[in-house]
Amino acid sequence: MNKNNLLLERFFQGHMKSISLCLLLCFLVSFFPLSTAIEQSTDTTSLYLQDSMSQKAGWEQIESGVTQDLNSVFFICLNRGTIVGDEGVILRSGDGGNTWVVQNSGVMENLYGVSYYGYNIILVVGTSGTILYTSNSGTNWTTLQTGMMGTYYSCQMVNETVGVAVGINGIFQPFFTRTNDGWNTWDSTSFYIEHESVFYEGRLSDVCFINSSVGFATAIVDVPTGGAIVRTLDGGASWETVLFYNEPLYSIDFTYEGIGYAVGNNGRIVQSLDQGASWQEVESGVSIPLHAVDFPSETIGTIVGDNGLILRTENAGVSWTQQISGTTTNLLAVHCLTDMFGIVAGEQGSILRTKTGGYPEDTTPPETICTLSGTMEGGVYTSDVLVTLNASDDFSGVASTNYKLDDTSWLSYDQPFSVTQNGVHALRFYSVDNAGNTEEEKSIEFTIQYPPNLQISITGGFGIKIHITNFDMTNITNASWNLTFEGGILLFGKHKSGTVDIKAGEEVTLNSLVVGFGKPTVTFSVKASQKIIQASVFLFFVRV
Repeated sequence: MNKNNLLLERFFQGHMKSISLCLLLCFLVSFFPLSTAIEQSTDTTSLYLQDSMSQKAGWEQIESGVTQDLNSVFFICLNRGTIVGDEGVILRSGDGGNTWVVQNSGVMENLYGVSYYGYNIILVVGTSGTILYTSNSGTNWTTLQTGMMGTYYSCQMVNETVGVAVGINGIFQPFFTRTNDGWNTWDSTSFYIEHESVFYEGRLSDVCFINSSVGFATAIVDVPTGGAIVRTLDGGASWETVLFYNEPLYSIDFTYEGIGYAVGNNGRIVQSLDQGASWQEVESGVSIPLHAVDFPSETIGTIVGDNGLILRTENAGVSWTQQISGTTTNLLAVHCLTDMFGIVAGEQGSILRTKTGGYPEDTTPPETICTLSGTMEGGVYTSDVLVTLNASDDFSGVASTNYKLDDTSWLSYDQPFSVTQNGVHALRFYSVDNAGNTEEEKSIEFTIQYPPNLQISITGGFGIKIHITNFDMTNITNASWNLTFEGGILLFGKHKSGTVDIKAGEEVTLNSLVVGFGKPTVTFSVKASQKIIQASVFLFFVRV
């Protein structure tokens, strides 16, 4: 039985009225067609999981050699780790989780928490107030305490001498135990969870100390059913409630940067960005129990839950991706030593391992597509150019996209950027996925030529004269121009075109002979500049 279910069992033992009500409801429900709806929902879930399992999983199943539920896992390095479970099970691996050896714990109690300090000191806790300790990596285990009322659900070796354990005592109070001398002696305290001057029973389900003084614990509250996060600033002597929640909370973890995460029932995730002072909900995308969370780095974290659920974030909890675990077994514990290496433990002796961050083995590099946006004329951009790089990867996902514009240094791409300089530009770019595959470098060239700063004036007389002044700092060469007359009766010169060179800061004049009668509209255009006037034509003479 996993530790979260055990809590509910103990609560029900202490509140028989609630039990009786639940039994009565179950009896009444049996006369109504609710079971049909439940069966349909279960079938849908089963089909979804079967479809997921048919895909390539990024987690491999490891033979544990046991069938008991496995409740907690801790790896001190990429080779050495320990898993604990029901009926006193302790498993140790010295080869990165490839093989597991059963160690003699000396007890038959369900074990729910394990924590290392260094390579040799290991602390294990469980039911009946059990505390086990070893200073030789489990070659010999010492039973420090057992046969007590209450249960420990989590523990932590904060340093070589300071260790803590949390759980519930025999009268349903949150329970805390601490040693300051490497478990030669220890002290225990119990308290109630306070919220708005009301004190609640419950149990502490997980613990995370930032240092020897500041620590946090998740809790499951008795009545009303819910959860909480409590904090101590004095090493556990006193506790305050920093979050009182409407769902039980099962696990908590902090990054080295002080960002906190806690998970619980119905797919709930809460996050703290201020070192645990306040907490906000984060969308998980699921509604099943989440049992454990672990963050090996500031932005990358993994959550495990019922039905083989594994969630991963790579953006500090902004979004979560469901990974393929390859199992429908309830998963109860996770420890990710690095962004790539992780171990998961669960019911019925289940152990999963990844060396690829939970993604399928990926040997295919990502693909990056470059999109240029701007005003183009004749293959040349006449405006700023917006560059957008879209990278995709079918397996492990895109880790980064990099680019280099002209002779600048390589930069990491995170959002579209604009190129604003005249001239020919060369853009090089590539992406890397989370499995380390690097895309072959791509390149694209484009030219920006902004419309020149021209002033156009038109005068009449014998024919028509167009005066063009170039106020730019650069010369204009071979610029196409067009002159048209619309309206009146034009016998000659109705349309004329050509090219012109205009040096920077100078003026040129174009002359055009016109023969006709009437009041035509005159339009002259060069590059992106245009001038339109109304004129009068009589024979060879033009008046504007």
